[in-house]
Amino acid sequence: MSAQIRFSEYIQKSKSAQSAESSLFFIDFWATWCGPCVYASEYLGVLQKQYPNRFYVVSLTKENPDKVRRFIKKHPTDLAVAIDYKGETFAANNTRTLPYGLLVNAYGDVLWKGSPTDFKQGDLERFLRQNQKRRDVDIVFKIQRIKEEVVKADYKPKEDFEIKELKNQTFETLIVEPKQEFVEYSGDLQSILAYQLKVLKSQINVPPALNKTYQIFVSKTSPYFINSSFEILEHLKLDLFHTEIKGEVMVLDIEQPQFWDTEQIDWGKDTANYLIDDSQIQADNVSFKDVMYQLALVLDMPVVTTNNKLDVNKKHDWQIHHKFYALMQTDLLDNYGINAEKKLSKYRMYRLEKKAP
Repeated sequence: MSAQIRFSEYIQKSKSAQSAESSLFFIDFWATWCGPCVYASEYLGVLQKQYPNRFYVVSLTKENPDKVRRFIKKHPTDLAVAIDYKGETFAANNTRTLPYGLLVNAYGDVLWKGSPTDFKQGDLERFLRQNQKRRDVDIVFKIQRIKEEVVKADYKPKEDFEIKELKNQTFETLIVEPKQEFVEYSGDLQSILAYQLKVLKSQINVPPALNKTYQIFVSKTSPYFINSSFEILEHLKLDLFHTEIKGEVMVLDIEQPQFWDTEQIDWGKDTANYLIDDSQIQADNVSFKDVMYQLALVLDMPVVTTNNKLDVNKKHDWQIHHKFYALMQTDLLDNYGINAEKKLSKYRMYRLEKKAP
């Protein structure tokens, strides 16, 4: 299997790689709006500095070049940064979730793919031993320039809450872009409401006719910043009803919580809040409500708690294993005083309807 590696332009060449030729080439698919991508890129930057001669990393995004330049000015990196302006390389490599990485050799053969933070130093050394052939970076990564397009300035909302329908646009996943003064959400209505309510998409029944694609702007200072679902429903003239059903859920029983404070993990300002890979969830300065939601996503199962007196919006740091059930239970109990157990219990299901005229 060979990767299709075409770029529209370089924003910058690598400041760490010390050779124009390499044996291994890593494509770091990322976006400025993707918090975990920032941490993943920093991790790859460390590997690049440790192996500057036969390993070459390019961080690739399909965003506006000017937007990327502004981002890099605020968040400097020594990695090579390139633009896939039309998204051909993203599409050719079936890149649906971020962060995502692809390792190829000098022939363009795909050797490894997955979350960049799962690519370990031992993996790199093993592939270096197996792939001795070198090739010029500019041969493996082909620049295919496109016609210059007019770049529009980023839109700045005038109100605390703004929503507009996006016609003829679809998104594989919900896009959440934190900006300086507001947060921008782009995706279908079901995904947006699930995120706001911190439940699985499967817990919200949205008729296809109502599940349109929207772009929403919410000011960080607005009273409905934490949960904008009411404002969304009011604007779209919709009602959301809920019932309780019984099914398999992850129940978090918390009698004596011993949650971490916010000093256990520090990734700095304006970086990732989450780093979620195949085995664990790490979170810097994140609420219990948010981490319950992320745990539900990785388990693909509703998560409920028996303690209704907790301040679920208070910030904490987290490091939770989720791949192996027994290890996850031990992690939660020993580190946070949370007794986690799969069982039949009640959880909420939601139903969306048009308001009666």
